[in-house]
Amino acid sequence: MNITLKKLEVAAAVARNGSIAGAAADLALSPSGVAAALDGLEADIGVRIFDRRPAKGVALTPAGRDIVSNAEAILQDMDSFQENAINWIHSLSGVLHVGCFATFSPLFIPPVLREFTRRHPRVTVHIHEGTGEEIEKMIQDSSVDVALTYDFVLRQNLPRESLAPAPTHVVVAADAPEAKQDLLRLAQLSELPMILFDQPVSRNYFLSLFREAKLTPKVLYQTQNYQTVCELVGAGLGYSLLNLRPPAELSYHGYRLVRRPLADKHSFPSVVLSYPAGKRRSRIVEVFGTLCRQHVRKVASEFTVSGG
Repeated sequence: MNITLKKLEVAAAVARNGSIAGAAADLALSPSGVAAALDGLEADIGVRIFDRRPAKGVALTPAGRDIVSNAEAILQDMDSFQENAINWIHSLSGVLHVGCFATFSPLFIPPVLREFTRRHPRVTVHIHEGTGEEIEKMIQDSSVDVALTYDFVLRQNLPRESLAPAPTHVVVAADAPEAKQDLLRLAQLSELPMILFDQPVSRNYFLSLFREAKLTPKVLYQTQNYQTVCELVGAGLGYSLLNLRPPAELSYHGYRLVRRPLADKHSFPSVVLSYPAGKRRSRIVEVFGTLCRQHVRKVASEFTVSGG
């Protein structure tokens, strides 16, 4: 038995066209070549696949329908195999170290990494999360190849590319009076208890908003944990200022949170892609950066609160 993919391809083409001449045109073969391939396949299997009717074309026999159906499945599998083989040959391989500001890592890293690993399964990716200062240090000492962070945590000499704005917003408990307002102002907030997100650079940024407005916030609690901020706000203990919002509006304890734009004109950070200075970017880094541009901009547009 000498069943070849070419013979299966011929049988599928004849069935698809309903004639030997039509199949010959599709496959760029002579009609006699198509007929010979069919004869060979039927001889290999020992079953008549087509009824050949002069001037009327061909018709599949009952057994031929099953055989052609199986042939088409085999050909489709072979196409998939060849496509995967080509992708494998052209896929990247190596190791990639990615730094990410811990607060927004859950928003950005999963969609980027899912697509990257699907396309380049031979690249091993290590995720390094940290505070703004920690990520900056990772970039400076080249312990990461690329990083996602806020622009305000970076020194001027570090290369960066702005991906998406992250306007500051106010988060309050759903049953707080402020939740009924469309916009909230710093002057109003300065009279209320504040839950301060106390990571070093973030703390300085949020407090600077009040200083610039010549106001002093009433900081009741301080925490370096983003989720703890949300839990304390949800419990009705105060408001907080944040940038990117999480997908869920419910806290761990089931408290519902409401987010409102900050009405005051203010400077706000951008999410940036940053690299070690003076280090040549590998093909892996460039490809990862391209996916970051696509996904981070899309995700950020869904998880920012604007309108101030």
